Amino acid sequence: MYVSIKGSVKEVFDAAHKAAAQKALCDNIRDAVDANKSFSTKKAEKVLIELTASVSVSADDKAKPTKLKATIGIDGLLIGGTAQAFKASGNGAMDGLNLKKLDRDLIDLISSVVTDLMKNKVLPQMLKMTP
Repeated sequence: MYVSIKGSVKEVFDAAHKAAAQKALCDNIRDAVDANKSFSTKKAEKVLIELTASVSVSADDKAKPTKLKATIGIDGLLIGGTAQAFKASGNGAMDGLNLKKLDRDLIDLISSVVTDLMKNKVLPQMLKMTP
Protein backbone atom coordinates (compact mmCIF):
# COMPACT_ATOMS: atom_id res chain seq x y z
CA MET A 1 0.00 0.00 0.00
CA TYR A 2 1.26 3.46 -0.89
CA VAL A 3 2.16 5.87 1.91
CA SER A 4 2.37 9.63 1.42
CA ILE A 5 4.50 11.55 3.94
CA LYS A 6 4.20 15.24 4.84
CA GLY A 7 6.50 16.62 7.50
CA SER A 8 6.80 19.99 9.16
CA VAL A 9 8.74 21.68 11.93
CA LYS A 10 6.42 23.33 14.45
CA GLU A 11 9.15 24.82 16.57
CA VAL A 12 12.92 24.64 16.80
CA PHE A 13 15.17 26.40 19.32
CA ASP A 14 17.33 27.89 16.52
CA ALA A 15 16.10 28.51 12.96
CA ALA A 16 19.50 27.38 11.65
CA HIS A 17 18.53 23.80 12.53
CA LYS A 18 15.05 23.79 10.95
CA ALA A 19 16.11 22.16 7.66
CA ALA A 20 18.03 19.39 9.46
CA ALA A 21 15.06 18.71 11.75
CA GLN A 22 12.60 18.43 8.86
CA LYS A 23 14.91 16.21 6.80
CA ALA A 24 15.55 13.90 9.77
CA LEU A 25 11.81 13.62 10.44
CA CYS A 26 10.79 12.80 6.86
CA ASP A 27 13.78 10.58 6.02
CA ASN A 28 13.36 8.40 9.12
CA ILE A 29 9.61 7.97 8.58
CA ARG A 30 10.24 7.08 4.92
CA ASP A 31 12.93 4.54 5.88
CA ALA A 32 10.62 2.88 8.43
CA VAL A 33 7.74 2.70 5.93
CA ASP A 34 9.89 1.31 3.11
CA ALA A 35 11.44 -1.29 5.46
CA ASN A 36 7.97 -2.84 5.92
CA LYS A 37 7.02 -5.08 2.99
CA SER A 38 3.34 -4.08 3.28
CA PHE A 39 4.03 -0.41 2.46
CA SER A 40 5.89 1.73 -0.06
CA THR A 41 6.58 5.43 -0.54
CA LYS A 42 7.56 4.91 -4.17
CA LYS A 43 4.51 3.79 -6.21
CA ALA A 44 1.30 5.82 -5.92
CA GLU A 45 -2.00 3.91 -5.67
CA LYS A 46 -5.68 4.88 -5.40
CA VAL A 47 -5.91 3.64 -1.82
CA LEU A 48 -3.20 5.13 0.35
CA ILE A 49 -2.26 6.15 3.85
CA GLU A 50 -1.29 9.78 4.34
CA LEU A 51 1.06 10.44 7.24
CA THR A 52 1.30 14.03 8.46
CA ALA A 53 4.16 14.48 10.90
CA SER A 54 5.40 17.39 12.95
CA VAL A 55 8.39 17.92 15.20
CA SER A 56 9.20 20.45 17.91
CA VAL A 57 12.69 20.70 19.35
CA SER A 58 13.53 22.78 22.40
CA ALA A 59 16.81 23.43 24.20
CA ASP A 60 17.60 24.27 27.81
CA ASP A 61 19.76 27.20 26.62
CA LYS A 62 19.33 28.57 23.11
CA ALA A 63 22.86 30.01 22.96
CA LYS A 64 24.77 27.05 24.44
CA PRO A 65 22.40 24.10 24.78
CA THR A 66 23.37 21.17 26.99
CA LYS A 67 20.04 19.34 26.61
CA LEU A 68 17.59 18.94 23.73
CA LYS A 69 14.01 17.71 23.88
CA ALA A 70 12.07 16.56 20.80
CA THR A 71 8.32 16.01 20.55
CA ILE A 72 6.93 14.29 17.46
CA GLY A 73 3.34 13.81 16.38
CA ILE A 74 2.19 11.65 13.47
CA ASP A 75 -1.38 11.59 12.16
CA GLY A 76 -2.42 8.84 9.77
CA LEU A 77 -5.39 8.93 7.40
CA LEU A 78 -6.60 6.21 5.03
CA ILE A 79 -7.63 7.74 1.70
CA GLY A 80 -9.64 5.92 -0.96
CA GLY A 81 -11.13 3.30 1.35
CA THR A 82 -13.32 3.13 4.43
CA ALA A 83 -12.45 6.23 6.46
CA GLN A 84 -9.91 5.41 9.16
CA ALA A 85 -7.49 7.62 11.07
CA PHE A 86 -5.09 7.55 14.01
CA LYS A 87 -2.83 9.85 15.99
CA ALA A 88 0.47 8.92 17.61
CA SER A 89 3.03 10.95 19.51
CA GLY A 90 6.32 10.47 21.26
CA ASN A 91 9.18 12.42 22.74
CA GLY A 92 12.75 12.09 23.85
CA ALA A 93 15.64 14.06 25.30
CA MET A 94 19.40 14.13 24.82
CA ASP A 95 22.11 15.36 27.20
CA GLY A 96 25.83 15.90 26.69
CA LEU A 97 25.63 17.77 23.40
CA ASN A 98 28.58 18.69 21.21
CA LEU A 99 28.12 22.36 20.25
CA LYS A 100 30.29 21.84 17.15
CA LYS A 101 28.03 19.01 15.97
CA LEU A 102 24.63 20.23 17.13
CA ASP A 103 22.93 19.32 13.82
CA ARG A 104 24.20 15.74 14.22
CA ASP A 105 22.90 15.53 17.80
CA LEU A 106 19.54 16.95 16.70
CA ILE A 107 19.29 14.41 13.86
CA ASP A 108 20.23 11.53 16.19
CA LEU A 109 17.57 12.56 18.72
CA ILE A 110 14.82 12.89 16.10
CA SER A 111 15.88 9.59 14.49
CA SER A 112 15.65 7.79 17.81
CA VAL A 113 12.17 9.15 18.62
CA VAL A 114 10.85 8.48 15.09
CA THR A 115 12.22 4.92 15.06
CA ASP A 116 10.50 4.05 18.35
CA LEU A 117 7.27 5.82 17.38
CA MET A 118 7.05 4.11 13.99
CA LYS A 119 7.86 0.66 15.40
CA ASN A 120 5.62 0.76 18.47
CA LYS A 121 2.65 2.92 17.44
CA VAL A 122 2.45 4.00 13.80
CA LEU A 123 3.24 0.83 11.82
CA PRO A 124 0.91 -1.36 13.95
CA GLN A 125 -1.92 1.12 13.29
CA MET A 126 -1.09 1.25 9.58
CA LEU A 127 -1.20 -2.55 9.36
CA LYS A 128 -4.73 -2.48 10.82
CA MET A 129 -5.78 -0.19 7.95
CA THR A 130 -4.63 -2.45 5.13
CA PRO A 131 -7.43 -4.14 3.19
